[in-house]
Amino acid sequence: MEEKDMRLIDRVLRMKIKIFGIEMECIDMMFGIIILTFGLVARLYLFDVVSGDYADAFADWMREIRQAHENGLLYISMIPKQTDACTFDYNCLPQYLFCFLSLFHGVMSDMYLVKTASVVFDFVSAITIFRIVYEITGNVRKSMLGLGVALAVPTVILNSAAWAQNDSIYTAFILLSFLSVLKKRDISTFVYVGLAFCFKQQTVFFFPFLIIMWLKNKIKIRYILIVPALYILAMVPAAIAGRPWDNLLGIYSNQVAMFSRLSMNYPSIYTIITSQMTNEYRSYLTSAGMMITVMLMGFLAYYTYQKKFRITPQYMLTLVVFTGELITFCLPCMHERYGFIAEIFAFIYGLFGWKRMCIAIGFELLTLITYTRYLFGSTIAYLYPLTGIMLVLILFVGYDLYQQMQKEKA
Repeated sequence: MEEKDMRLIDRVLRMKIKIFGIEMECIDMMFGIIILTFGLVARLYLFDVVSGDYADAFADWMREIRQAHENGLLYISMIPKQTDACTFDYNCLPQYLFCFLSLFHGVMSDMYLVKTASVVFDFVSAITIFRIVYEITGNVRKSMLGLGVALAVPTVILNSAAWAQNDSIYTAFILLSFLSVLKKRDISTFVYVGLAFCFKQQTVFFFPFLIIMWLKNKIKIRYILIVPALYILAMVPAAIAGRPWDNLLGIYSNQVAMFSRLSMNYPSIYTIITSQMTNEYRSYLTSAGMMITVMLMGFLAYYTYQKKFRITPQYMLTLVVFTGELITFCLPCMHERYGFIAEIFAFIYGLFGWKRMCIAIGFELLTLITYTRYLFGSTIAYLYPLTGIMLVLILFVGYDLYQQMQKEKA
C-alpha cells in the first residue's frame, strides 16, 4: 500500500523512532510498552507473598538497619553474627542497597521495597535481552519477542516478586557483560562482571565463558584485574566505617561454609547420594565435586582452544547455557536459584530454533518444580528423577555446541 493510501492510524503506527540507536516503528514501541506493563502487573500480584528467605533474613536486615541508625550506629560498620544487632551475611554492595532502601521505609513496606529493587533489574535484564537479540539478528520483531519472553519466564517472576531474592540484579550485569562481548568492548565486559561479582559469587559460573572467549581471542584478558579492583573498591566504605578487612574479604568463603547439604533443592548429580552421611564424608565429596567440575571446564577449554572454527553469536549463547548448566549440575551445595544465569540465557538461545526453545522450556520446568517446592510446598518429594532429565537436556545443549563447532570449521 502506497503511503498516500494509508490511513492516519497506519501512518502513525509506521512512524520511525530510534531508541538505543535501534530504529523501530511506533507499533513496535507500543507493543514493548504493553509487554512491560503486563510484566509489571504480573509481578505486583505476587508482592504480598511472604517467602521463607524474606521472613527469616531480609525482614530482619531491614529492621536491624533502622535500629542501628536510630541508635547512631553505621550498619555497614558492624561485624555480622557477633551480636543479634547485625546478621547480614551478603556482600557489601547488597548491604549498601538495603541501607538505601531503608531510607524509603515510610513510602512502602520493607518487603515491597526489597521486591521493587529486584523487579527494577528484571526490566533492566529484559531490555538488555532485547539489545542482545537485536545485536545478533538486527531484527526488531525478534528482539521484541525476546523482551516479552524475558518478562514472562515464571521463575524470573517468582524470584523477584514472590521470593524477594535479588538474582536478577547480578544477572542483569552479566547480560550487559555478554552484550559488551558481542560489541567487542572489553573494558565494559569486565566492569559489568565486576559489578555482578560484587553482588553474588555465583557470577563465577560466567567465568568459563570468558576464559574460552579469551582463548579464542575474542576478548583481552588484561582487563580481568578490573573485577578484583571493583570487588575491593566496593568494600572501602565499610572499611572506612570501621569494619575489619579480614572480615570483609572472608564474606564469600563464609557463605560457602554455611551449606550443609550436597544438594540444596537443585536437581544436580548429588540428589542420587543419600543425605544420611557424616559431615566428614560430606566434606570429602564436596571437595572432590569441586575439583571434578574444574577439570570438566578445563577439558572443555582445552578442546575448544584446539579446534579451529568460527565463533558465532549463537555459539556464544550456547556456550553460556552449556557451561552454566553443567557447572550447577556438577557442583555440590547448589540451591535451586543457582541456575538463574544459564536459564535466562537458555531463553535467548531458544529464540534461534524451536528445538532450542523446547530445551529452554525443559530447563525452566525443572527449575519451576524446585521453586514451587520451596515457595509453596509442592508435592514433589524427591528430586533424583529430575536429575536424569536435567542431564539429558545438558547433553542436548552440549551436542548442539559440538555441531556448531563442526559447522563453522575454519
